[in-house]
Amino acid sequence: LAMAEQDTATERMKQDVSEMAYMIDEYLAFARGEAAEDTDAVFVGEMMDGLREGMARTGHALAVELPSETISVRIRRLSIERAMTNLVMNGFHYGKKVRLSAEIDGREVHLHIDDDGPGIAPEKREEAFKPFSRLDEARNQNIKGVGLGLAIARDIVRGHGGNLTLDQSPLGGLRATIALPAEQIDS
Repeated sequence: LAMAEQDTATERMKQDVSEMAYMIDEYLAFARGEAAEDTDAVFVGEMMDGLREGMARTGHALAVELPSETISVRIRRLSIERAMTNLVMNGFHYGKKVRLSAEIDGREVHLHIDDDGPGIAPEKREEAFKPFSRLDEARNQNIKGVGLGLAIARDIVRGHGGNLTLDQSPLGGLRATIALPAEQIDS
């Protein structure tokens, strides 16, 4: 019996080491890709439509509310799309309904990813951004996840002079907001 328990503990440690190696590889791949990509002026509405189309190809119906203004941001497009895709996929993983919307706040554009899942308690939201963090709440019992998604997404957004925050969603779950400096806004 003692040997069986020891074998189980050894297997758990091997699995933990394997997951850590995977997390490090993923983070290094992100860092290499981020450094190599140039910035471009990107129209927010086009990027949102592209994300909706990409989600449709994977069988996910992403609701998109396009801004009435024509907004452009200077970004590393693939990096920001990677961050947004991660947030949208988290929404679909934990909820049934996910909505992407945009609004102007001064000289910033706020991209909101809302879901109807269980959300994250206010006192746990900052902890959710810590690398390798896995919260005990129902929202974060993700066996496949490695606890880097939100940390990487926030790093990407901050690398563009913006921020990523979490809040309560009007849909009842979690709202992730990407705030980026707007390059141009036309009504």
